[in-house]
Amino acid sequence: MKAREEEKGMLRKTYALIDLECIAHNIRELKRMAKTEVMAVVKANAYGHGMKQVADKAMQQGVNWFAVATPDEAIELRQTCDKHILLLSSVDDELTLRVLVEANISLCVYTLEQLNSLILLCKKINHNACIHIKIDTGMNRIGLRTKEELLILLEKLKGQASIFLEGVFTHFATADEADMEFTYRQLQSFQQAVETIKKENFHPICHASNSAAILKIPKAHFDLCRMGISMYGYAPSQETNIKEVSLKPALSLISYITYVKTISAGDSVSYGRQFIAQRPEKVATVAIGYADGYIRALSGKAEAMLGSRRIKNIGRICMDQSMFLVTGTEAKIGDKIQLIGNGVTAQELACLAGTITYEILTGLSARVPRVYLND
Repeated sequence: MKAREEEKGMLRKTYALIDLECIAHNIRELKRMAKTEVMAVVKANAYGHGMKQVADKAMQQGVNWFAVATPDEAIELRQTCDKHILLLSSVDDELTLRVLVEANISLCVYTLEQLNSLILLCKKINHNACIHIKIDTGMNRIGLRTKEELLILLEKLKGQASIFLEGVFTHFATADEADMEFTYRQLQSFQQAVETIKKENFHPICHASNSAAILKIPKAHFDLCRMGISMYGYAPSQETNIKEVSLKPALSLISYITYVKTISAGDSVSYGRQFIAQRPEKVATVAIGYADGYIRALSGKAEAMLGSRRIKNIGRICMDQSMFLVTGTEAKIGDKIQLIGNGVTAQELACLAGTITYEILTGLSARVPRVYLND
């Protein structure tokens, strides 16, 4: 759908507008900072932006590596992407494993059981597979944790013609925080693991940097850097300095006014009567609610844009509708409201809701159409 015709055919004009040129710009900036190859992390529907469209734009920018979180995402992406795709989570059942291997998806492996299952499958179907060994350096989520575990895997890999050790990677737990001590401890642990692998005569692609590490830790860039939240235009946290990089948020969230009324002093708005007018007020109802991903925690806190003017949310956000104070404006039914964009950022909403930018973006529901600029 073209941007100038963005609302054409919509029965409910609530949608997310994604400027793919912002994605392209951010990729160029992150490449400049990384000085390595980059991997586009497009899990969770590309952080709510649309996996296919973001991947297409990334490929136009020369990106050859992509990361996803689930087998379904991997297979969906493979339909339109012929580049390297890494599944960041592990797979246990043979049927799923077979589908992924036959689609040439690179697999995350960190136990001997996983490797044995993959070896047996490859022999059974006469197919090769690429793996990335996940090293747990302190996140304590998934990954092997000791040198002994690593050596056992490497010994098993020797002589396995059907399994190619394509990569080795880790994930930083606190790279987006001001105190970097733990991150440097993780980096040292990963460097030791890489040395062990090289001594065993394997030479995989090494990757450790997430968005925060791309911006803050050149020593962690290795061969490949993973572009996550920053590819979509945001700093990983408020503690991450992004002065050296120009990032452009790609997503705007847009809705419209469905009703305008004037209430009297003493009148309340929405469930629980959390807002009670102290004087006559003009109130607009907007066609967006928590079922769209405009979360209830923003109730009475968030602001949105009516033209060039900020308007404040009042009362509790409902499942499908929200109310805003528009006293002193010419607001009318049909007027466009920007919930994200035009000065209101997802990071601002995250701070107000006591969460993170990632959750605001990925939480936008499927009933919010994605419309694209510059595809």
